[in-house]
Amino acid sequence: MSRWSLLVSGISGTERDRLLTLFFGYLLISGDPTLLSRISVIHMDYGKMIRDSFEYAKDGLTKNPKTWIMLIVLTLLPVIPFILLVLLMGASLMAYTETDIPASLIATLIMGFVIAFVMALILGAFSMGYLLKILRGEVPLPEVTGFGTMFVDGIKLLVIEIIYLIPVLIILAVTAGAALISALPILMSMPAEPDFEALMPGLMPIIGGMIAGILIAVIAAIILWLLAVVGVVRFARTGKIGEAFNFSAILATIGKIRWGTYILALIIVVAIVAIVEVILSFIPYIGSLILILISPFIMVFMHRYVCILYDSAGNPADPSRSFTP
Repeated sequence: MSRWSLLVSGISGTERDRLLTLFFGYLLISGDPTLLSRISVIHMDYGKMIRDSFEYAKDGLTKNPKTWIMLIVLTLLPVIPFILLVLLMGASLMAYTETDIPASLIATLIMGFVIAFVMALILGAFSMGYLLKILRGEVPLPEVTGFGTMFVDGIKLLVIEIIYLIPVLIILAVTAGAALISALPILMSMPAEPDFEALMPGLMPIIGGMIAGILIAVIAAIILWLLAVVGVVRFARTGKIGEAFNFSAILATIGKIRWGTYILALIIVVAIVAIVEVILSFIPYIGSLILILISPFIMVFMHRYVCILYDSAGNPADPSRSFTP
């Protein structure tokens, strides 16, 4: 929390109103338009952002059950390819023991998994395209319509996410991947009953390289995610894929919100969702069912929250959507 936030929070309501009145009077006299956006983020009310997002999701879904049901269906669409894979390959696999499965069947299973994974990504484009409507700032919660547009927008968003993921994959390939490849000769030459104690001196540098590579990739993924959140909103607002990678504008937006405020806001929403999911995971059987039923609520809540966070920067391209918590 900044010194100004501590100062204002320690003042009584009446005195605070007087102080803010004097401050805004100074803004009018100074003629500095950037000061207004700065003071708006000093008073970031995370509780209000959470309440607004919760009410948005609650009103939009409970007052329109059809939208809720449709979003559940869209959420489950990516699971269908894997269900089909299990149904098609399950009987064949059960006819063999673990040691007797032929290589051709394993190759078919791997190919089937790859196809199912690609199909899941494509089918997930529908829900991704819908969530972009929320990031555009549409109020109230929009209905699930325009499947063609949703699909195209979702595919564009998928491309954006893949591009953001490429640097992380490159880091993993160069570091952890290289370490794993260098370990293959040792692993291939191991006897049936290897002496791991004797092998450890040779494996330790390789293991250390893999761990370091994974840590670097995780750090890169977090940094790129922080940029991608704003980038995706820019894409949703403009419809231009290039705006998702307009890093000067992305950094300017985060700068207006303030990095500390921005990161803390994202940590809060991720923590809320994680806590809910962890609690439900401890409930046998019914917990998974409840999670499926409320998954639309969670998605709507998170994307509305991000929308409010983005608008707290006072987006000059669309001031009508500006929201100051």
